[in-house]
Amino acid sequence: MLVILLIVHLLSSKAKPAQGLGLNPRAPNNSESCDDINNCRRLFDIVWGCLTTIFACTWVSAHPNVPPPKPTRPDAFWPTLKWKLVVALLSIWRRLKLMLIAVIAPELVVGFAARQFLVAWKFSNEFGISWTHGYFISMGGFVTAAGGHPVVTQKQVQEHISAIKAVPQEDIEDKSKGDVLSKGVALLQGVWFVTQYVARAAQRLPATELEVATLAFAVLNAFIWVLWWGKPLDVREPIAIGPGGSAFGPKALTRRWTDSFHALMNGMYTDYHPLLSSSVPLFWSMASDHDHNHHNRHNHHNHHNHVYFTIPAMTELCVGSIFGAMHCMSWNASFPSVYEMWMWRSSAVVVTATPQLLLLLMIIARLTGHANAAVTAAWLATPFYVIARLFLIVIPFVTLRALPPGALVDVDWSVYFPHI
Repeated sequence: MLVILLIVHLLSSKAKPAQGLGLNPRAPNNSESCDDINNCRRLFDIVWGCLTTIFACTWVSAHPNVPPPKPTRPDAFWPTLKWKLVVALLSIWRRLKLMLIAVIAPELVVGFAARQFLVAWKFSNEFGISWTHGYFISMGGFVTAAGGHPVVTQKQVQEHISAIKAVPQEDIEDKSKGDVLSKGVALLQGVWFVTQYVARAAQRLPATELEVATLAFAVLNAFIWVLWWGKPLDVREPIAIGPGGSAFGPKALTRRWTDSFHALMNGMYTDYHPLLSSSVPLFWSMASDHDHNHHNRHNHHNHHNHVYFTIPAMTELCVGSIFGAMHCMSWNASFPSVYEMWMWRSSAVVVTATPQLLLLLMIIARLTGHANAAVTAAWLATPFYVIARLFLIVIPFVTLRALPPGALVDVDWSVYFPHI
């Protein structure tokens, strides 16, 4: 963030619009400035407001699963200090990874949150437990006292339901690091940013592409926040319930990054077995019985396709289209060059239309039974979608070098208050 702000400072003091072929006739002249210095805002203020809004929204909305057990705490002073530092950094890094994905591909995190939402709803209805207990199961919050295995499958929950119900909801919420102050600050920052954006639109003041992108991020993170409303935030240790146990000992399994990618896309970890692990994977959300009986697996497979894949996938695609459509609000905005204008427009159209196309193919595949064609089309469309998303991340910062003069005019708040 500091590097970006330094670059913005240099751009705001020295940058000039590019000359030559490709210059947009409607591009602003950077030599112009606000008529009234008291009614102006700096480029630094624009970038700082956008970055803090994105950070606040994604940091609070990122709800990672329960991590693996901590390493054994040493007795000596300096090793203990090092142990505390390592544990704290690992916790921050886990949350930052989820936050980074929420910035690059927020719609995928929406799908992940939707799957855990459905799992929590399912357990809450079937076993008569609170939503908080349901979320805590889906995030690997309960482990067996004898063996330390995550209690996440239907069969495990049935075996330990009495012990799960015996855990007060307040004890689970007490493990959450989501205090009212941090969530309140993030909420106020988001509301203030949206208020400023609406006020600028009401006074016909142009908004920068970075502000439009920030608004889209804020809206998508609002979806994530709602879906994870009852999920405990940044829980670092599970709750042991007993007696439980298994002949297998807990084992920390090494997973490839491709496994996490596929799980983020469809919620499935094909090689994960809770009785061989001490924690759930980063993007774990499913709650299925890992029964070796083929018939049982087949029945669960059909059920999961409908509940744990179709509904979250449809939510993910619809939200992805909303994200792209919000970028179309800058369709007639001024860009430094014609190239950037068409790159922005085409990228916004691709991000808006691709999810709707995939949603249509998904519905057709479900009605006709030709799922392979839909999967092939999805893989063919993915590269174009990824490139368009990258353009929508880069262009807002590139266009800061030449903003229209009106973009630096601040909102006149006096018009909304009665004069004495």
